[in-house]
This record gives sequence, C-alpha cells and structure tokens, in this order.
Amino acid sequence: MNSVLNLLPNFNREALLTMAILALLGGVVMLLAFRLARRAIHQFRIRKYDELAFKIHSQWREIVRGSVPAETWRKNPMQCEIVQSIIIQEIGAATDNDRPGLQEFLRSTGLIDLCIEKVNGRNGWGRRRAMLALGAMRVPEAIAPLSEALDDWQLDTRMAAVKALGHTRLAEAAEPILEAFMAGGLKVPLDPITNALVRCYAGHPSAMLPYLRRSRGESRELLARVASELATAEMADEMVVLAGDPRPEVRAAAAKALAAAPLPLAIPALADLARDEVWFVRLRATIALHEIRHPRTIPILLEAVRDSNRLVRMRAASTLARFQQDRVEILQSIVDSRDRYALHAMISALELGGGFEQTLNELSDPVLHNEAAERLLSALREGAAGLWTTRPADPVVEAVFP
Repeated sequence: MNSVLNLLPNFNREALLTMAILALLGGVVMLLAFRLARRAIHQFRIRKYDELAFKIHSQWREIVRGSVPAETWRKNPMQCEIVQSIIIQEIGAATDNDRPGLQEFLRSTGLIDLCIEKVNGRNGWGRRRAMLALGAMRVPEAIAPLSEALDDWQLDTRMAAVKALGHTRLAEAAEPILEAFMAGGLKVPLDPITNALVRCYAGHPSAMLPYLRRSRGESRELLARVASELATAEMADEMVVLAGDPRPEVRAAAAKALAAAPLPLAIPALADLARDEVWFVRLRATIALHEIRHPRTIPILLEAVRDSNRLVRMRAASTLARFQQDRVEILQSIVDSRDRYALHAMISALELGGGFEQTLNELSDPVLHNEAAERLLSALREGAAGLWTTRPADPVVEAVFP
C-alpha cells in the first residue's frame, strides 16, 4: 500500500519534509537553549548562595546574640536555609553545655516551627530533607511530626523518619520506633532501625531495659543487638538472662555484651556460651573473652582452641597468645591435648603476633633446659613445619601426634 506521502504531489512532499527537518532542528535548538538557561540559573543560584553564606558567616556571632535582628534574614528563604544549616552544624559539634543555647535560638527565631511546617506540608524529596534537618536539631519538638511519618506509604519517607529520629539522640525518640516495630507496623529494614536505636540510647542505655524485658521474637533480637552495642556494667544481670535465651541470635548478642559485665558474672556466663551448640554463639563468646583478657579465662580459651569451628579456634588462639607469662604452660596444655588443629592455630597466632621465635628462644635457654622443655620445643618446631605441608598423611604431624 502506498504511503501518505506518495499520494501527495512532489511539491507538497518536499515542503513537508523541509518543515519536518526545520521543526527537528528547532526542537534541538530549544532543548540546548533550555539546558544552557537552566545551567546558567543554577550557576547564578550557587554564586548567590555563596555570597550570602559568606555574609552570614561573617555576621554569625551577631546573629546568634541577636545583634542582627532576625527580620533581616528570616523572610529570605535562602538566607533562612543558610542560617539553619549553620545552626545544625554547630549543634552537631557543640558540647552538652553549649547545645541548649543553640536550640533555644532555633525556637526563638521560629526555625523549628518552619521546619515542622515543611515536614507536614511537603512531599517527596523536600519532605525527607526537612525531616533530616529537623532530626539534626536534636529537640523534643521533632519527635511528634517525625513519628507520624513512620507509617507513610513510601519506604524512603519511612526510612528518613527512622533516621531522623535517630539523629535526635533522645531516648524518648526511640519509643515511637519501638512501639511501631513491636506492633508490626514499621516496614523498614532492620539495619536503619538498629542504627537509630543505638543513637537514641547511646546516652542512656538502661532506658531500653523495660522494652527489652517485654520483647518477644524479632523485637527481642533487635533490642538484644542494640544492648550489645551499648552494654554497661549496670546491665550485667539483664545480659546474663539473655545468655539463656532459646534464640541463638539473642545469645550471641548477650555474649558480646558480657564483655562489659563484672568478671564474677561475665566469666561463668561466657564459659557456658563458649560451649553453645551454635558456632557463632561460641565465636561471640570467644571474642568477648578476648576483650576481657584475664588469666581466669585461660581454661575456657584452652577448651575453645580445640573447637570444631576454625574461626573459634583462631580467635581463641590469638587471645591465648597474648598471655606472655603463661605462654609455656598454655603451649604445654595444647600439646598434651594431642589436637593438631589446636596446635596449628596456636602456632599461627604466635607467628602473627611475633611471639613464636621468642617462645622458641625461651625454651632453648640453657637455664630453663629440661626434658619437658625439650619435648615442647620439638613439638613446636615440628608442628610449625607441618603447617606448610600439603600431603594428606603428614609424617611430621604424625610424629608429633603418633
């Protein structure tokens, strides 16, 4: 079938083709002009913003003291945004004594109310930006408007609300997050929630304990993870209770937190967790013992260095290698256990820490020379050689462990 152009006279076809080409060229020119104009406007706004920022920074102390009336900059949206951004930066770097004065300035100039109005009245990116700014002000007035955004239909907005509540660093800001999460109404990934709760409870870790006691299931795992990051000696009893929880994730968090507990409570609990049926719980317990680094933990670590999991063995060996005064007795116990994997882990830890040659020199000292030291020295040398042997049946290892 002939095209529409073929039905037209040659003159009309040429005219239409010329018009189409001109329209296409005109569209390209208009697009380039639009992009150039937008870039020029953007550059103009940047220059204007820089000029205003420099001017406000030069008058910053007078603005805060009130020597420069707020009316001179309050009605200009760009100047208002600059002042707000400077205040937020100052609040983040200020001490606990200086921060209330800056927050009072935000209240007296109406910047908090203006930010709350943006949170309640805007949508999309503008609302999320205002939410983060409101959270960074670290004022109690931010909690209510930010809490209302936790059930927003957009995931980005919900995540911004959680992050902004965390930026307040107020323990009461964690309450709406926990209430929504425990009720099953907070549809946000766990990592942003954990980070926000850690920020909120960093100054008052014990404030989370009432929620921890009545938590169940996934919320208990979440709070246990937060508690493990902020654990203090005053929370030791709660951590001992968590150490007996049926969920391995909770027990692993308790093991990490017990590193901050008093030794009479921490060591028995960690000894039980170091024998847990789940490997990552045993690993967490071994890491906690590494942080405690007390001679009373040596028997537990000697058992952990013979663990079936390689990561647990290596962590236990690296901790045992730090007990320099008891190093010979530790090595003798490992050799007497006739566990080649434990010996290899210990030798590797000593080599990484630079203590293997020192140990060999100590055992070779004529003053300490005896039959037991000679056997231990031979076992260490042959065991170290066995680390580099790749044959399935190693006669060197078999000589050490016949």
